[in-house]
Amino acid sequence: MAVLTKITSRSLADNAVTSSHVQADVIAAGDIAAGAVGSSELAADAVIAGKVADGAIDVAAALASNVVTSVKIIDDAVTSAKIATGAVVADGLGADAVTTAALGTIQSVGESAPSSPYIGQTWFRLSNAVTYQYTNDGTSSFWLDISSGGIGTSANRGVDFVGDTDPHSSSSTTGAGLAVGSIYYNRENNTHFTCTAAVNTANVWDGNYAGFGGTITDYLSGGVHYRVHTFLSTGTFTTTYALSVDYLIVAGGGGGGYERYVGGRGAGGGGAGGFRFNASPFALAAGTAFDVSVGVGGAGATAVNDTAGCRGTTGQVSSFSTIISAGGGGGGGHTSGGNSVGLAGGSGGGGGNNANGGAGNTPSTSPVQGYAGGFGYTLGPYFGGGGGGASAVGSGGTSTTGGIGGAGAANAYRTGSNVTYAGGGGGAGSGTNQGTGGAGGGAGAGSLGTPNTGGGGGAGSLLKSLTSGAGGSGIVVIRYAI
Repeated sequence: MAVLTKITSRSLADNAVTSSHVQADVIAAGDIAAGAVGSSELAADAVIAGKVADGAIDVAAALASNVVTSVKIIDDAVTSAKIATGAVVADGLGADAVTTAALGTIQSVGESAPSSPYIGQTWFRLSNAVTYQYTNDGTSSFWLDISSGGIGTSANRGVDFVGDTDPHSSSSTTGAGLAVGSIYYNRENNTHFTCTAAVNTANVWDGNYAGFGGTITDYLSGGVHYRVHTFLSTGTFTTTYALSVDYLIVAGGGGGGYERYVGGRGAGGGGAGGFRFNASPFALAAGTAFDVSVGVGGAGATAVNDTAGCRGTTGQVSSFSTIISAGGGGGGGHTSGGNSVGLAGGSGGGGGNNANGGAGNTPSTSPVQGYAGGFGYTLGPYFGGGGGGASAVGSGGTSTTGGIGGAGAANAYRTGSNVTYAGGGGGAGSGTNQGTGGAGGGAGAGSLGTPNTGGGGGAGSLLKSLTSGAGGSGIVVIRYAI
């Protein structure tokens, strides 16, 4: 009589043995030697949920410990498509079948959220197979789903704080668990940030911000947090995603004129650089690099500028995207050939004695970017006019004083508090009282315009030993709500 030593899947026709051919409990784990049935001995789909009657295999009682392990199952042998709905439920899993060790970095497993959680703690809920992390958005703490719904790579990185905007210096506090290395997740843009300095109201975060370029600061104003990019010199502003921004663009101020007559005449102050800002949001496309130009101030005139009328030099333009602010016009002077008018510009330069100031708002913008320079006084003692400013014309020279530079204009975009920019330079002459500069960096006679304000330079005088001042450099400020 032949002895049957081994039955394999190759010895049996398809479906030769099914659950209907085998009585309940005929085959138990104890009747099968370890390794007797392996994945290599079963044809693909030889055992599927449809071929095993309900309850034919009792996970807890019929299978010995470690009979089925990940090592004994080939890749993709068990998939969700091969398991009938409800075939595996929490009640069918023995104690400790799912453990924190088996789930990697998850710190808690259960149906109810852990009591007294801490920021960054993870929890796996069995009933819906979702991983949550305890987070803080700067206002409250809560459990955040980090395994679905656009959390990005947070499940691998861990999330300590979450919000719908980029983080700022006041995002969260040390009392809420903030520390160097804390991870902040912007769920609106699916971006992450790492805390590099954890100081209340002065936190520093490193990550993929909405924009890059210039010196970056932020502040709170009117309940809104703003991020600010300040350019004191030429650079590039790059967007990560689409933005609506506010901008302030101030051009370089004009240089002061010079009077070179030994007996004394008059010279005009430099005009302020053009002053432009937006009153409504300015839209920028995502992933775009925008050139930012910051104009330098124009040089003050000297005696060697005789053939040019001893005029100051016009300041350079400042620009961002399609917006351009014109440089301030140079102040007029007095030469061996007579008097010279101030030059036109963002704000016009003041005129030399008995000469007109230059026109402001040139080229024309709306609203205006600056005003005209003042007229130089006709009779002795002679005084030149003041350069125009962002909010007022330069005053004319008189018989007793040099023209005063036109007042600049205030703007709060950079710090949240008003700062005044683009004042005109003061006129000079043969009398005692030299012209003063306008508020906003405008220089008095013989002085330089204030850097990064676009202020006009003060006029110079040979008789009074006053050197003509250069205009102040400009500035570009870009801000947006975060």
